[in-house]
Amino acid sequence: MVERISSLRRSMMVADEDPPLTELVAGTDDDVWRFAETVGREQALAYAQEWIRSDEPDVRDVGFTALGAVALNYPPALDALLDHADAGCADRDACVRATVAQALGNQSSEQRCVPFLLRLLDDAEVVVRRIAIGGRPITLDEPAADDPAVMALIGRLADGDATVRDWAAFALGSQLDVDSPQIRAGLRSLLGESDTDEAYPAAEAALGLARRGDPSALAAIADRLTRPDPGSLWLRAAAELADPRLTPALVQLRTPDNEPDDPWVEGLERAIACCTAAMTDGASGVAALPPSP
Repeated sequence: MVERISSLRRSMMVADEDPPLTELVAGTDDDVWRFAETVGREQALAYAQEWIRSDEPDVRDVGFTALGAVALNYPPALDALLDHADAGCADRDACVRATVAQALGNQSSEQRCVPFLLRLLDDAEVVVRRIAIGGRPITLDEPAADDPAVMALIGRLADGDATVRDWAAFALGSQLDVDSPQIRAGLRSLLGESDTDEAYPAAEAALGLARRGDPSALAAIADRLTRPDPGSLWLRAAAELADPRLTPALVQLRTPDNEPDDPWVEGLERAIACCTAAMTDGASGVAALPPSP
């Protein structure tokens, strides 16, 4: 979560402010949540609605954090959050907008939050986009390919930030079953990216394409299986595609020091089983692997 307070902002707080507010501004989200629970939802809602109108961005930040917390189990607070979401999405402070994204994303079963999260997906600040896409409720019931949420996610496949691309590929590739040429093209555009410790959009894209039986996933998966330490997502993609031509590369990943109860080894064995099961009597005559993308 974005750090709420900087030393410069903290120095701007006046000495005669409400003591609980001063402590909350200098504290953490957990402090705000505990405060809301302690004072009760009605009082917390009253405080939050006062704070989100403050001229101080740190106070507005606390207000939206409290509002998001109380909204989880108090309908009047959810209504208030939605009433103020438009202003929150347009707040001049990126930290406040990020907190609004978090508050909305926490309401995971509330479809009324989705349009605001879609707005925040286009925010100029990457931290806001990351929180908005990570918190976007996955409650769409078999959405159409041209659903605004689907189209927004397709757009984020080309985001300038790898983590946002990763989340978009995850949402479209694994969390939603909707399919379209635009979705597949967007996922294919990520296949050549490099995995990092923080983001792996190519692996998420390959898994999404494999789930759809898209043949373009084959070469990308085969290539990654020949590289050192392919991640578990690549093994899942191989299992989903279940193409017997992947079996030799998968078998090569077996080593004497593989621990049977290691999740990665379990994924490897599942992928081998899936690809082997797909083999037919004429499997030896299957076409060669296509060239790498």
